[in-house]
Amino acid sequence: MENSAKIIWASPQSLARDGIIALLDQEPDFTFAEIVSEQEDLKDAVNAAPTTNLLVVDHLLLSNRERLLLSLKEIAPLMKVLVLSGIEYDEDILGLMKSGADGYIVNEANKDELIFAIKHILAGNTYICTALYLQVLESIAVLELKKKGSAVEFSPREEQILKLILEGYSNQEIAYQLFTNKRTILKYRESLLQKTGAPDIGTVIRMALQQGVLS
Repeated sequence: MENSAKIIWASPQSLARDGIIALLDQEPDFTFAEIVSEQEDLKDAVNAAPTTNLLVVDHLLLSNRERLLLSLKEIAPLMKVLVLSGIEYDEDILGLMKSGADGYIVNEANKDELIFAIKHILAGNTYICTALYLQVLESIAVLELKKKGSAVEFSPREEQILKLILEGYSNQEIAYQLFTNKRTILKYRESLLQKTGAPDIGTVIRMALQQGVLS
């Protein structure tokens, strides 16, 4: 459909992959621009569809991961990226998030969670599935900023809100969790964008992840 999000799907061919693609293809909000199975086809696919809204890519196709991801974002800077991984925690998650990945989800995730992650990311948010979230936080806890002078100070309430956004909660759900109203949460989001100069809340979360303030 004309207003549906254009997706490039990149993962090794398998019956499970083909089944997921077939299910997603039934969703009116999504259109597949390209489906690729090899890493060497990734750049060609992005070049052929520079207005792609989302790249869903298996981490197995991301050797030299951070460098490759940065090069893909140079071709299509507005393209969102959702990385698929095995259930085992991969230390490259944080590197990929810093290089422009907008989400990370396990291959074992069901259709509903995958659709939620895609829509959440397309809305300008960051998503890390629950199966990996706690492990990411443990890794963040031991990180040190390379450039301490560039650190942004987040208030405890801002950290709470960013953590809930990262966990996938909507503005209304965050308001309920924090015993406030949706308008207040929206004001916090706007304030965070102004404070950091970030173009979207996903970028703010990446900054917070880099600083290790979401543990």
